[in-house]
Amino acid sequence: MSGAAVRDGQSEHRRSGKLRVTRVRRVERITPRMARITFAGDELAGLHSNGGDQHVALYFYEPGVELPRPFTTEAARALLPVAKPRLRRYTIRHHRPEAGEVDMDFVLHGADQLASGWAERATPGDEAIWFGPGSGWTPGPDAEWAVLLGDETALPAIAATLEQLPPGLPVSVVVEVPDRAEEQPLTTRADARISWLHRGSRPAGQLLHERATALPLPPGRGRIWGAAERGVIRELRRHFVEGQGLARSDTHLTPYWTRGETQDSEV
Repeated sequence: MSGAAVRDGQSEHRRSGKLRVTRVRRVERITPRMARITFAGDELAGLHSNGGDQHVALYFYEPGVELPRPFTTEAARALLPVAKPRLRRYTIRHHRPEAGEVDMDFVLHGADQLASGWAERATPGDEAIWFGPGSGWTPGPDAEWAVLLGDETALPAIAATLEQLPPGLPVSVVVEVPDRAEEQPLTTRADARISWLHRGSRPAGQLLHERATALPLPPGRGRIWGAAERGVIRELRRHFVEGQGLARSDTHLTPYWTRGETQDSEV
């Protein structure tokens, strides 16, 4: 589906994605635990931005799998009976169509992890296959305020969303990261109040939950976006919908990871 769909006053861009075969052009360590990888390809000049937290699915095939060329969406489907990729979803942080480039930021969880390990080892020239982008979130034209919540896995989406918020929109941002070294510059035209939480040795999401549930919500109709560990998101949804009485359609709370589980999936 192309164009933008508007649901309950909340705009969600929807343009169909496609399979893209790209190459790593640059790798940059933007914080001690986050790498920015720049992907390049001629067709990226024509990539349609879906805005905000638009995401793609990176494909990881087992070593030794021979991919047909050209490798298209149809070719990937035909290959499913013998080779299914594992998927990881990542947010497009920047898109520079004039240069045919896309940036994605990877939290580095360890070399033994699927996408994180790949990102730690990535060098210019490496091939990367991904499908997307998916739809992106915006607060909608009737939003009088917004709240953005997340841990470090949500930081690329929060940063990209902030850059696209309308001027002057009141927005509260709460981000939990391991320590001060993981903070990043965040730019926006919105009227943003940004709080950084350093969890140190505390369980991931504990500080985020405490600060988010203590936030005073402004009057009027607002929107809440959040992404973090599944259990934390479940509790935040309960707080805002059942405790604060927000309409479920005014909250966009997504689990980006699950404690004790991998995030592998198949097409």
